[in-house]
Amino acid sequence: MPSITGRLAAFIAETRYEELPVPVVRMAKRLILDTFGNAIGGFATDAAKLALASKRELGGTPHSTVFVSGEKTSCTSAAFCNATLASALEADDTCLTIGHHAQCSIMPALAVGERMDVSGRDFITAVAVAYELGARVAGAMRHVVRGADGQLQFSASGGGVNWVIFPAAGGAAKMFGLDTEQTANTLGIAGALATVPTGARWDLPPRPHMKYNPYAFMAESGTTAAVFSKNGFTGSRDIFDGDVSTMNANWWQLCGCPGHEADDAVRGLGERWIMVDASIKPYPSCRFTHGPLALFERIVAEQKLGVGEIEAVDIYAIRQMFGFKMDNPDVGGAPDCEFSMPHCIAMAALGIPPGPRWVAPEYWNDPAVAAIKARVRCLPYERGDAAMVEQLLAGRWQTNPHAVSVKARGRVFELSADCSPGDPFNESTAWSDDDVERKFRNFTAQGMVANHADRCIEMVERLETLSSLRSLVGIMF
Repeated sequence: MPSITGRLAAFIAETRYEELPVPVVRMAKRLILDTFGNAIGGFATDAAKLALASKRELGGTPHSTVFVSGEKTSCTSAAFCNATLASALEADDTCLTIGHHAQCSIMPALAVGERMDVSGRDFITAVAVAYELGARVAGAMRHVVRGADGQLQFSASGGGVNWVIFPAAGGAAKMFGLDTEQTANTLGIAGALATVPTGARWDLPPRPHMKYNPYAFMAESGTTAAVFSKNGFTGSRDIFDGDVSTMNANWWQLCGCPGHEADDAVRGLGERWIMVDASIKPYPSCRFTHGPLALFERIVAEQKLGVGEIEAVDIYAIRQMFGFKMDNPDVGGAPDCEFSMPHCIAMAALGIPPGPRWVAPEYWNDPAVAAIKARVRCLPYERGDAAMVEQLLAGRWQTNPHAVSVKARGRVFELSADCSPGDPFNESTAWSDDDVERKFRNFTAQGMVANHADRCIEMVERLETLSSLRSLVGIMF
């Protein structure tokens, strides 16, 4: 039987556009448009400006385009820059394991695809197989296991997220047209380049520009792996096989995950596509804020509450809310805003459209914002924690139980839910194409003229008809 690495490499190298199910093509397009919008909106952040200035200082062969600025650089540096932009607002997708895969599935493939002048069909295919690869590597991990003594053992790395180097490598390999052996080699190089898992390292405000996972560095390293493999440089071609007991640890063991189910990475490969279960995020903030935000907005809208009428807001959330210090109202930069539940509630209460303005400096010390934040409390939600543990043990996280209580007009209004807006698991939260387009327009309003936004939406919708990916890149700047 072929190795797990070999089967994943063959899936990347040999899958053709004609083999993609209609829902997979549709989801790939939605993720592409959403990621483009996040990147254009993210250009306004300090982290993006500093990262682009640093890359500009290093130079690069002008093969691929950097979003918004339109400047040209190497495909590896373009992958870095555009992944930086796409993750700057913390508005990127989530998929079952609460990992973000799209920026590293899309931006490296786009950078290499522009350099190689591939078709829209080839780009869609690369994005689909790259995203699926990342979701399967992540899905095989077990961040919580039950020990022999019956006690739960949690990952010391906080979940890692360094697996995103694999969709970057896979998408770039696909765009270069590497064969199965070269692709397996690319994955081996990428596995060796993956960062130390840093999901458990997320400080109190002021938070650093380097987030809980260096997505842009993974995008660049994955692209670099494909370039090296293309030129004959070798790495471990069985990175997902082996066992630590034989001094031949597989990648899941190397990255320090407390458990894994390697077969999950290839079970139903090419038939059951995990990527169709991706969620689109409506707000520029950590996914754990989205459910409470939606419930808060619903209460305010249904009760027609004015800001001055809101006396108190209680958020009931899972332990990650507190592990990431997201109950802290203090903000001193964009990352703080994205990971502060009180700040996000204030933005929603003031009716500020979700997008770059949610993290704008003008709101960091605004008295009106501070007054609302002072009324927000975050409290543990035992039902949510129980559901989280159960799902992490199984390796698939679909629900995130949460609740909100708002005190106003001498009354208390309460709502609870199991899913967040953008989740595809039930009709009440699933997003339509119109929802995705509306978010794109909101996020690009400051960085893209309206007619360019219209053209970008239209071209992504008919992406499979484009003979050259460069025509899509060319209309955005």
